[in-house]
Amino acid sequence: MKLEYKKRIYWLLRFILIVCVVNVLTGFYDMCTSSKNTNVNQIIWKGERYNKDETGYHSIDKFKYLVDIPTDCDVKDIWAVASYYAKDDSECDTRLKELKGIYDEGGAKAVVEDIMSKDVGDDKKTMMEYLIVDGCLIESLGNDTELLNNVLEHCYDRDYGFLGYKRYIDIGNKLYKKNGKLERIIESFETLSKYTTDRAGKLNVGGDSDDNLVDRIHYSNMIQLLQTFSSLSYFDGNLLGIRPTIGNSKNKYIVKAVKEDYDIVLSYKKYKSFINFGNISIYGRYKNLNMRVKHPVIGHVEKFDVMKYVAPSVVGKVVDKLFDLNMLSREFELWGTNVIVYDIDIHTPEGFSYGFLSYV
Repeated sequence: MKLEYKKRIYWLLRFILIVCVVNVLTGFYDMCTSSKNTNVNQIIWKGERYNKDETGYHSIDKFKYLVDIPTDCDVKDIWAVASYYAKDDSECDTRLKELKGIYDEGGAKAVVEDIMSKDVGDDKKTMMEYLIVDGCLIESLGNDTELLNNVLEHCYDRDYGFLGYKRYIDIGNKLYKKNGKLERIIESFETLSKYTTDRAGKLNVGGDSDDNLVDRIHYSNMIQLLQTFSSLSYFDGNLLGIRPTIGNSKNKYIVKAVKEDYDIVLSYKKYKSFINFGNISIYGRYKNLNMRVKHPVIGHVEKFDVMKYVAPSVVGKVVDKLFDLNMLSREFELWGTNVIVYDIDIHTPEGFSYGFLSYV
């Protein structure tokens, strides 16, 4: 009996050793191959996403639930845009009146909470609702990131796996995965971007008047937020863990957004499986990641100090990509932004993308 007990301990220790070795080796491999992550994974052009595979870049989007909006419609007024979804549609009209009443009484936070707290659909009414969410995000971004963080909280659900059972070994942390609300937000931003670019000639993005400034801020915020949510959807393919807020262990978050010098910086913990047994995975490794979404500018994309975020061994390749982005933006007078995802512990890049939007 004692011998059998010792054998079980022996095999258990061997298994733990194998797990540790695989964990270390996969982490070392990720670090050694980090230079591949300096490739541009995704491009956004005029509101459409293009993902890269072995054959090049391919559009992954199809616009849905577009409505006819007059060319003189002020697309900065999201309620005006929404009103055309309610035209000749009793369901949308009833819902729009309800949402407008919530907004008038409680403001943007109340109306966004009402929309985001409900189960997500995929129809014309849902598009109208999420256009309102996006419009509120655009307006609020210049003030703080409170509304953005409220929306992000609704974009992730606990991962319980098949039939309510967790499909991973319990490692002591609650794990989360993105839900359909994140994609609805992206689709709405793409739709709003299309309405905006179709009326680009009416935007006052040049000059120093108050109207010019309003249009520039609105346009810039829209591009930056589209890039933010699109990059989250693209780069966070694995499960995310919950993290305590610095200085307040009781206040926890999945994805935390802050503004730094007009850039949006997202912080999160991404888990990665390193052993899989059929549908069961062991998530024993995680990375503390930051995603920095650069503030969009016209005709010139500034190269931020990547030495603060990326290791010297790969910083040259990142700078080369930013130089190419800068030249393209300047040559064609495009609004440009870029995203870099990096490991804050070992300073290796996890992904890179950029977006362009014409304003003429």
